[in-house]
Amino acid sequence: MPDVLLSWTAHPARRRPRDVALVVAVVATTAGVVMLTFDSAWLALLAAAILLLSVSAFLLPTRYTLTDEGIEAARALVVRRRRFADLRRLDVGRDAALASPLARPSFLDRRRGIWIWFDGADRERVVALLRERIRQA
Repeated sequence: MPDVLLSWTAHPARRRPRDVALVVAVVATTAGVVMLTFDSAWLALLAAAILLLSVSAFLLPTRYTLTDEGIEAARALVVRRRRFADLRRLDVGRDAALASPLARPSFLDRRRGIWIWFDGADRERVVALLRERIRQA
């Protein structure tokens, strides 16, 4: 069992209620337009579900765990893990970092990499641990 170095829960929606209101407005408007355009409640529900899934990282809490071996991000029914040995690049932003197995930026980063939101964590400590463990190519 790997040693846990750091663990936290990021829940951006809790800290940004205005943005939650914007998400609700966009989803409701889109569902309404789909309902009026296609006259189908099923399509309206499908549109709303797709939009909500696309912003699930914002709406649902994500539990991050940094261990000796890698990173784990657990949200709802999905758990994503990446070993530090497989990661080759770290891009750090103000609110989040992207740990990617690709040496150069690519459109595949969103699928192959793992986004690490700093919300609810000590940003400097997280970045220091990530930089220490991810070998930059």
